Amino acid sequence: MHGPLVALTILTLGAALIVWALQRWRLSPVLGYLTMGVLVGPFQASFFGEGKHVHEFADIGVILLMFFIGLEFHLGELRAMLKICLGGGSMQVALAALAGGLCAWAFGVPPMAAGIVGLMIAFSSTALVMRSFEDRREGDRHLARTAVAVLLFQDLAAILVVAVLPVLKSFNGPAGSTVDWRPIVTQVGLLVVALPVLFFGARYVLPKLFERTALARQPEAFSLLSLGACMLVALAAQMAGASTALGAFLGGLVLSHTPFASQILADLSTLRNLSMAFFFVTVGMLADVSYVAANALPLAGALAGLVLLKTLLTAAATAVWRVPLGVSLGVALALAQIGEFSFVLGREAQLAGFLSDASLRFVLALAVLSMLATPFLIGLSDRLVAWAGRRPQAAPASVPDAKAPAAEGEAAAEAEAARPLRAVVVGYGPVGRTLTRILTDFGIQPVVIDLNLETVRKLNGMGIRALFGDSGRREILEAAGIKDAAYLLITLPDLAGRMPVVATARLMNPSLKILTRARYLAERSMLEDAGASGVSYEEAEVAVGLAEMLLREVGGNAEDIQKEARRIRAEIALRTGFTMMLPAPVRPKPLGGPPAPGNETATP
Repeated sequence: MHGPLVALTILTLGAALIVWALQRWRLSPVLGYLTMGVLVGPFQASFFGEGKHVHEFADIGVILLMFFIGLEFHLGELRAMLKICLGGGSMQVALAALAGGLCAWAFGVPPMAAGIVGLMIAFSSTALVMRSFEDRREGDRHLARTAVAVLLFQDLAAILVVAVLPVLKSFNGPAGSTVDWRPIVTQVGLLVVALPVLFFGARYVLPKLFERTALARQPEAFSLLSLGACMLVALAAQMAGASTALGAFLGGLVLSHTPFASQILADLSTLRNLSMAFFFVTVGMLADVSYVAANALPLAGALAGLVLLKTLLTAAATAVWRVPLGVSLGVALALAQIGEFSFVLGREAQLAGFLSDASLRFVLALAVLSMLATPFLIGLSDRLVAWAGRRPQAAPASVPDAKAPAAEGEAAAEAEAARPLRAVVVGYGPVGRTLTRILTDFGIQPVVIDLNLETVRKLNGMGIRALFGDSGRREILEAAGIKDAAYLLITLPDLAGRMPVVATARLMNPSLKILTRARYLAERSMLEDAGASGVSYEEAEVAVGLAEMLLREVGGNAEDIQKEARRIRAEIALRTGFTMMLPAPVRPKPLGGPPAPGNETATP
């Protein structure tokens, strides 16, 4: 048996190579993780012994995955898609669980276990579906947003089922045996008391800890606290008798409504990707290749039945809520797999004695096969939407379509043109304050990013949107709306702080005007190569300032001083071969209008 270090090396390098290869076909990285797990599965005993380390990696992956789902879960999204979420989601879970449970019972699975199998079949993979849409750059489509609405309800329902599953263990005794209600009452009472205490305790304690750490201006401590908070709430939930997955979700949910959410996501973004990779690799390892080969026909039939069953039921559940036919079918195909919550539910059900090893093994193999098929099913959903789009359709009741018909597209374009321009200001020192005031005066909406928590709170209190976080991180810039912004103004004094902001923002928005300060003329080429549109040199202004003071001392008049200042700036611009572009016109433009001709003026 090899050590875990060897196993981790093989898993990470192998998964990286497979993901790189799959990118050529625009397939989701999750598909690569699952494939790596399936390939390594037959040899897991050589690397992981009896599978102890596999389950440990899977458990840690589940905890981190649930923490991130909670951290990215916004109640505002739930309210915006309430009808589809509650109506369509509840119908989908109920119909799929009932149909799946009846099918399992018909094949000889005991009633209680059949109900668990039905629930496992009902839940889809939030991580896989959303990652697939993101990889295809289709996250804003009507299809994707409707799928999110249904997935939100599935996640909430799965968390509830996992929480109450240990309570139902007492009902799983032999037929005719008397149920001992005392442990049930004790467990329910513990959950009823402990979970609210855990939630409100975390809501009070965690933000305070993050606030103290943020005020201390220690990025390393903040990152470590982010990871420690995730593990702490998971451990507290386990001690209270609930699942670690539920505790991690509650911790993320508590922090999702704090000013620190974006920075926590940024700090743990790499860990999030790694946790997702380890989780889905271990999921793939749980699918025994020899078992799949020995049961190829039953699994193939079950997979076909699963896709057909979930597609029909999900399409029916969403169509009831006036979702267009093509979108309903597309959502149904996208959600036709068995998701990651089902693995959590299956593990908990096995530990509670509900599921036999044989039933769990079959469902896990079916789940992995359905996940492997998901990217291809999502590709097929595009054809269905395109086909149905040629048919007359009633307008949807909710969740607006990002790809509307021509008339709606024109109206959306007019609405977009009527919106005020937006600019992101990085840093709120003296320069940042001046730029923010100018932007506001000229009708451009400023969004400020700063690592000073008190400044962020003060600005938000003044009605100016501000974010706490490291502006060099993609997640922070995305939260500030960099993809839709017209300008990015960087006032950070250090080159090391400016360079990652310029490079990251340029990748996220190729048409963005990036204006930055620089301390020395020599920084120009580096900032230009990173993507800067304009640079203001402190070195040039120091030369101008000293020249002005000297001329005053020797008796120069105001006109001569201004002429000399212009000459110095022109000489420096000539030496650097660079003309700085300013974003603001000399006169204010109408609020919300497009940039007027001549708004960009060349200044030496």
